[in-house]
Amino acid sequence: MRARWCVILVVAMILVVTSCGDGGPNLPTQSKGWLALFKRVTLAADEPGRAEIELEVRTGLDFLEPAPDGTKIHVETTLGNFVGGDRHIEATTLGGRAVVTLVLPGAAHLVVTARAHDVEVHLAMVVTADGSLQLGLS
Repeated sequence: MRARWCVILVVAMILVVTSCGDGGPNLPTQSKGWLALFKRVTLAADEPGRAEIELEVRTGLDFLEPAPDGTKIHVETTLGNFVGGDRHIEATTLGGRAVVTLVLPGAAHLVVTARAHDVEVHLAMVVTADGSLQLGLS
Protein backbone atom coordinates (compact mmCIF):
# COMPACT_ATOMS: atom_id res chain seq x y z
CA MET A 1 0.00 0.00 0.00
CA ARG A 2 2.82 2.37 0.86
CA ALA A 3 4.49 1.71 -2.51
CA ARG A 4 1.32 2.73 -4.37
CA TRP A 5 1.28 6.13 -2.68
CA CYS A 6 4.92 6.67 -3.58
CA VAL A 7 4.22 5.85 -7.22
CA ILE A 8 1.21 8.18 -7.28
CA LEU A 9 3.26 10.94 -5.66
CA VAL A 10 6.13 10.51 -8.14
CA VAL A 11 3.75 10.57 -11.14
CA ALA A 12 2.00 13.68 -9.79
CA MET A 13 5.34 15.45 -9.27
CA ILE A 14 6.48 14.55 -12.79
CA LEU A 15 3.25 16.05 -14.20
CA VAL A 16 3.69 19.23 -12.18
CA VAL A 17 7.34 19.62 -13.22
CA THR A 18 6.62 19.03 -16.92
CA SER A 19 3.75 21.51 -16.85
CA CYS A 20 6.22 24.24 -15.90
CA GLY A 21 8.20 23.87 -19.13
CA ASP A 22 7.35 25.05 -22.63
CA GLY A 23 6.77 21.62 -24.10
CA GLY A 24 4.60 19.98 -21.45
CA PRO A 25 0.93 20.11 -20.63
CA ASN A 26 -0.38 23.35 -19.18
CA LEU A 27 -1.69 22.25 -15.77
CA PRO A 28 -4.00 22.86 -14.02
CA THR A 29 -5.90 25.12 -16.44
CA GLN A 30 -5.14 23.44 -19.78
CA SER A 31 -5.37 26.92 -21.34
CA LYS A 32 -4.03 27.64 -24.81
CA GLY A 33 -1.60 30.31 -25.80
CA TRP A 34 -2.75 32.80 -28.42
CA LEU A 35 -0.93 34.90 -31.01
CA ALA A 36 -2.58 37.82 -32.80
CA LEU A 37 -0.94 39.75 -35.62
CA PHE A 38 -1.65 42.19 -38.40
CA LYS A 39 -1.20 40.18 -41.58
CA ARG A 40 -1.85 42.79 -44.28
CA VAL A 41 -2.90 46.42 -44.73
CA THR A 42 -4.05 47.40 -48.22
CA LEU A 43 -5.28 50.73 -49.52
CA ALA A 44 -8.46 50.30 -51.52
CA ALA A 45 -7.80 51.35 -55.13
CA ASP A 46 -11.49 51.69 -55.96
CA GLU A 47 -12.42 53.57 -52.76
CA PRO A 48 -9.84 56.20 -51.75
CA GLY A 49 -9.54 56.84 -48.04
CA ARG A 50 -10.16 53.25 -47.02
CA ALA A 51 -7.71 50.64 -45.79
CA GLU A 52 -8.43 46.92 -45.62
CA ILE A 53 -6.77 45.34 -42.57
CA GLU A 54 -6.33 41.58 -42.33
CA LEU A 55 -5.77 40.09 -38.88
CA GLU A 56 -4.62 36.59 -38.02
CA VAL A 57 -5.06 34.70 -34.76
CA ARG A 58 -3.11 31.51 -34.09
CA THR A 59 -3.02 29.03 -31.22
CA GLY A 60 -1.67 25.61 -30.31
CA LEU A 61 1.84 24.32 -29.86
CA ASP A 62 4.24 26.90 -31.36
CA PHE A 63 1.13 28.77 -32.66
CA LEU A 64 0.87 26.40 -35.64
CA GLU A 65 -2.94 26.15 -35.64
CA PRO A 66 -5.32 28.86 -36.84
CA ALA A 67 -7.81 30.02 -34.24
CA PRO A 68 -11.15 28.21 -34.40
CA ASP A 69 -13.74 29.73 -36.75
CA GLY A 70 -15.83 32.33 -34.96
CA THR A 71 -13.07 33.50 -32.59
CA LYS A 72 -13.88 37.10 -31.69
CA ILE A 73 -11.36 39.87 -32.36
CA HIS A 74 -12.05 43.30 -30.89
CA VAL A 75 -10.50 46.03 -33.05
CA GLU A 76 -10.34 49.72 -32.25
CA THR A 77 -8.72 52.80 -33.74
CA THR A 78 -7.66 56.12 -32.26
CA LEU A 79 -8.86 58.03 -35.36
CA GLY A 80 -11.21 57.25 -38.22
CA ASN A 81 -13.91 54.59 -38.06
CA PHE A 82 -14.59 51.10 -39.33
CA VAL A 83 -17.12 50.24 -42.01
CA GLY A 84 -20.06 48.70 -40.19
CA GLY A 85 -19.03 50.17 -36.86
CA ASP A 86 -17.56 53.15 -35.11
CA ARG A 87 -14.07 53.37 -33.65
CA HIS A 88 -14.65 49.89 -32.20
CA ILE A 89 -15.66 46.83 -34.15
CA GLU A 90 -15.87 43.12 -33.46
CA ALA A 91 -14.77 40.72 -36.17
CA THR A 92 -14.84 36.93 -36.18
CA THR A 93 -12.29 34.60 -37.67
CA LEU A 94 -12.69 32.22 -40.56
CA GLY A 95 -9.67 30.00 -41.02
CA GLY A 96 -7.91 32.00 -38.31
CA ARG A 97 -8.24 35.29 -40.20
CA ALA A 98 -10.57 38.28 -40.21
CA VAL A 99 -10.73 41.41 -42.39
CA VAL A 100 -11.97 44.86 -41.36
CA THR A 101 -12.15 48.05 -43.42
CA LEU A 102 -11.03 51.33 -41.88
CA VAL A 103 -12.21 54.68 -43.22
CA LEU A 104 -9.09 56.83 -42.95
CA PRO A 105 -9.41 60.26 -41.34
CA GLY A 106 -7.16 62.12 -43.81
CA ALA A 107 -3.61 63.11 -42.94
CA ALA A 108 -3.09 61.82 -39.41
CA HIS A 109 -1.21 59.54 -37.03
CA LEU A 110 -3.37 56.73 -35.67
CA VAL A 111 -3.04 53.43 -33.83
CA VAL A 112 -5.14 50.35 -34.51
CA THR A 113 -5.41 47.87 -31.62
CA ALA A 114 -6.64 44.28 -31.91
CA ARG A 115 -7.49 42.01 -28.96
CA ALA A 116 -8.26 38.31 -29.02
CA HIS A 117 -8.49 36.27 -25.81
CA ASP A 118 -5.54 37.38 -23.66
CA VAL A 119 -3.38 38.98 -26.38
CA GLU A 120 -3.26 42.51 -27.71
CA VAL A 121 -1.38 43.88 -30.72
CA HIS A 122 -0.94 47.48 -31.92
CA LEU A 123 -0.25 48.91 -35.35
CA ALA A 124 0.81 52.54 -35.80
CA MET A 125 -0.23 54.10 -39.09
CA VAL A 126 0.69 57.46 -40.58
CA VAL A 127 -1.65 58.68 -43.30
CA THR A 128 0.07 61.31 -45.44
CA ALA A 129 -1.63 64.23 -47.22
CA ASP A 130 -1.49 62.35 -50.55
CA GLY A 131 -3.33 59.37 -49.01
CA SER A 132 -0.43 56.95 -48.73
CA LEU A 133 0.29 54.93 -45.59
CA GLN A 134 3.38 54.34 -43.52
CA LEU A 135 3.18 51.46 -41.07
CA GLY A 136 5.05 50.69 -37.88
CA LEU A 137 4.56 48.99 -34.54
CA SER A 138 3.67 51.14 -31.59
